[in-house]
Amino acid sequence: MILLHFGWFLGAGFGVQGWGDPTYGIGYDWTQPTVYQDAARLFEASGLDLFIIEDGVTVPDTYGGTAEVNLANARFVPKHDPLPLVPYLLGATNHLGIVPTLSASFYEPFTAARLLATLQHFAHGRLGFNVVTSGSDLAAQNYGLDKQVDHDLRYDRADEWVSVVRQLWRSWDADAVLEDTARGVYADFTKVRPINHKGEFFQVRGPLNTVPLSEEPVMVQAGASGRGRDFAGKNSDVVLALASTAERMRDYRTSIRDVAAENGRNPDDIKVLFVVNPILTANANETAAVKAHRAELTQTVIDEALQSISYLSGVDFKRFDLDEPLPALTTNSNQGTLDNFVASAPAGATLREILQARARKDGLAIVGTADEVADHLGELGEAVGGDGFLFTGQVHPAHVHRTLDPLIPALRRRGLIRSGFGDGGLRANLLDF
Repeated sequence: MILLHFGWFLGAGFGVQGWGDPTYGIGYDWTQPTVYQDAARLFEASGLDLFIIEDGVTVPDTYGGTAEVNLANARFVPKHDPLPLVPYLLGATNHLGIVPTLSASFYEPFTAARLLATLQHFAHGRLGFNVVTSGSDLAAQNYGLDKQVDHDLRYDRADEWVSVVRQLWRSWDADAVLEDTARGVYADFTKVRPINHKGEFFQVRGPLNTVPLSEEPVMVQAGASGRGRDFAGKNSDVVLALASTAERMRDYRTSIRDVAAENGRNPDDIKVLFVVNPILTANANETAAVKAHRAELTQTVIDEALQSISYLSGVDFKRFDLDEPLPALTTNSNQGTLDNFVASAPAGATLREILQARARKDGLAIVGTADEVADHLGELGEAVGGDGFLFTGQVHPAHVHRTLDPLIPALRRRGLIRSGFGDGGLRANLLDF
């Protein structure tokens, strides 16, 4: 077995936790930090390296032209901004990396650099930031645009955005702050300089007006398209990835590492972590029952699946006949996500057949006993070559404990998860192995 990195991806963001679970709302309020702090403590005690918090800035109404399904099911909305949550999570933990999401399409580089630098000082090196390019036209319309700019152009902008943010972080030399009380000199003005950046998308004078960082925050990104992979391989420290088989995982990881090497980076410095959804059962009978239940294609399941892909792709799937083959589809939003959805069934499949295939075999779900799930993760890790996995799911207490209480001991028995942390921050933890 191979030692792997593990984390938790909160795909629902700082939003409703546990909707649809019988224990929803018992003993917690999702709008307050406490439930997230409790989860973060458990993640750290379990040996997870990082906690990534998704975000979005719209009320989706792509599916059928209405927000009814999204609001009824608390999907993608409502949610709070994750950045104010970060200090609460840092205060509840000592080693866990905390990774909020922010958009390179809507945050100006100076604002982002200053916010993240401030939080990194709080974090003592445990901060990360998940960069997204926000493909939704609905989101763009909240920021004064009629629609989002073209897909590849968003990544061009994001490349420049990352460069400017890092230039700003480096606009103070590491030894610029003297705190020389005898001479009355706090900082050496010769070691603080403007960046005078003038690019295609941004014009930023600088310097940043915060004190220098001893370590820059870890950058996380999820790039599924070819342009997205290029961006991730050039810039990211962690890549959040989706793939349903060991072969696809291995191919994706290889593509990221190839881009890194082509850009003069050490591929081993990038950790490609695949999102998985462990569903723990007590025995074979329960496993079979859970799988059978998940394979049922009810109208609720259909609406849930189609509203999700409609929002993520910007394509209204309500307009397609369930029993007719899907036409060829392209999008200016998440093309990789759309392609993966369509590829769930053979070419020419109807929409119902695609949904049935996804219901029978959810590529992210791993259903079984703790020992079975741990064995599977170990085998996947070996087959892919590393680097690890991100558990996903909401963080209401019942779900978190239902997942981790049986699974972590099984992972530990196999030597798959760390048994302790060093004295460094998130970057050091990720480079431990």
